Amino acid sequence: MLYFFAVIDWRSVWTNGLWILGTAVLLGTFSYVHWLSQTGSQSRSEIYQTSPYAQLFWTGFLLVLLGLIFTSTRWWQTAVWLLFTGWAIFNLIASLRSAK
Repeated sequence: MLYFFAVIDWRSVWTNGLWILGTAVLLGTFSYVHWLSQTGSQSRSEIYQTSPYAQLFWTGFLLVLLGLIFTSTRWWQTAVWLLFTGWAIFNLIASLRSAK
């Protein structure tokens, strides 16, 4: 049992789990919005403008960016991902405010 915990790098599991979860959220959102656009009368861009889908998109994008921040090895990579993360947080907050 002790060998099991010594072999697995749990930090790597959690940090890579963030971007994997974010990618799953994005894929699920894209897939569902595509299905809605095929069965309904709205286009994909109109559906993405509605609140829950915009929030899901920005949440998934934020999870991917957090995973990239924690897995980056150079300072300039971290800086770029932090800029994108700030942009994603701003848009997530804007979509949350527009839902009210």
